[in-house]
Amino acid sequence: MRRKGVWASGLAGVLLLGAVPAFGADGEPSGWLELDAGPAGQVHHLTPGGSADWAIGIRAPGEAAGTLEIWLEPGANDDAGLRKYLSVELRACDQPWSGGMCPGGHRSLLAPTELNRAEGLRMNLMEPGWAVTRGQYVLVTAWLAKDVPQEMRGSRMKIVVGVRGSGDGASGDGASGSVPAQPTGPPSSILAETGARLGGFALLGFLAVAAGFGLSRLRGAGP
Repeated sequence: MRRKGVWASGLAGVLLLGAVPAFGADGEPSGWLELDAGPAGQVHHLTPGGSADWAIGIRAPGEAAGTLEIWLEPGANDDAGLRKYLSVELRACDQPWSGGMCPGGHRSLLAPTELNRAEGLRMNLMEPGWAVTRGQYVLVTAWLAKDVPQEMRGSRMKIVVGVRGSGDGASGDGASGSVPAQPTGPPSSILAETGARLGGFALLGFLAVAAGFGLSRLRGAGP
C-alpha cells in the first residue's frame, strides 16, 4: 500500500491529490513522501492476549524531510467499548523490519498504551540531532487484553495511521529530536510553506475479536 501526494488522504485505496509537486534535479518529486504499509484492509482475528503487527516504511525520495511525525487516527463507527481492551506500541528503525526485529536496534516511539489513550498522540520520527531524514521504518503492534469480555466477540476495530512531514526548513508542529508524544488535533490542510509534504491517513487493517475464543479457553483449561 503506497500513498503519494502533497496533502493526500487515503483510506482503503482512496487517494486524493491536492497539487502537482515540483521535481528535484534527480527527477524524483521534491515535495512528496512515500508510505508503504503492505496490503490494506487485512483482518487480524485475535484471541485474548494475542497481537498483530504492521511494518510501515516512510520514505522521502526527493529532498530530505526536515520534520517527520506519525500518529494513530480514531476510526469512525468502531466499537468504542473495545478500545480499552486494545493496547498499541510504536517502534522506529533506520532499516526495514525483519520478523519483528530491527537489524540495528529500534527506538521506542510509544510504550504499550491503551488505544483510547494513544489515538491522536503525535510521535516525532526525527532522531536527536538530526536536521533532515530520508525516512524511517515503523512497527505498529496491537494487543488484545486477556480479560476482554465474551460479549466483545466479533467486534472490529480499524487501525488507521497518519503521517506528516515537511522540508525546505518549513516549520512543523514538532521540533527535531526526541520529544514525548503530545495530544493534537488533525493537521491543517492549508500549507503555505514551499517545503510542505504529504500529510494524510492510511488504513493499515482491522482487528477483530475471534468469535470462538470462549471455547478455546475451555479446551485449553483441560488436562
